[in-house]
Amino acid sequence: MATPTEGRNTIDYLLGRGRLERIDGSTAGESSATIIGRATRRLLTADGGLAAGDVEGAFAAAYDAYRMAAEALLIRQGLRATGGEGSHVTVEDAISGQFAKAIPGLAKPTFERLRRTRHAAQYFDPSSAEISRDDAAWALKTSRTVVEEVERLLRTDPPELFA
Repeated sequence: MATPTEGRNTIDYLLGRGRLERIDGSTAGESSATIIGRATRRLLTADGGLAAGDVEGAFAAAYDAYRMAAEALLIRQGLRATGGEGSHVTVEDAISGQFAKAIPGLAKPTFERLRRTRHAAQYFDPSSAEISRDDAAWALKTSRTVVEEVERLLRTDPPELFA
């Protein structure tokens, strides 16, 4: 697990800029478990999309599961992104700085690749590279691993709010 100092400057910066906000932490454990349940179901959606040949849909669903797992960590800390433009990058920055050592799949380059490719999958841009079946399979495998590792981390060593 991350130590309280890992990522602290990033969290403080994001809170100070209004990109993250503190939320009531009294139900954080229950809420993070609910989000992990949603992420697990979204992986099933990605599996179905990939099986049907919808690589863009599979990639987008895999990314959703990945992002939900990251958000579960934030919620467990009593934090959430404030929404709007850049909210996915906010989650990326907040989580990568804190948890990439404990969960290598949450490293910034991986998060960024998933986020940017998901954007290309959902918002057609003829200049973007085509998303392949291998890309979608990688996203699904990466997301499944991260969801499982976040679930384990939340169960065995839940992150706490920064002091």
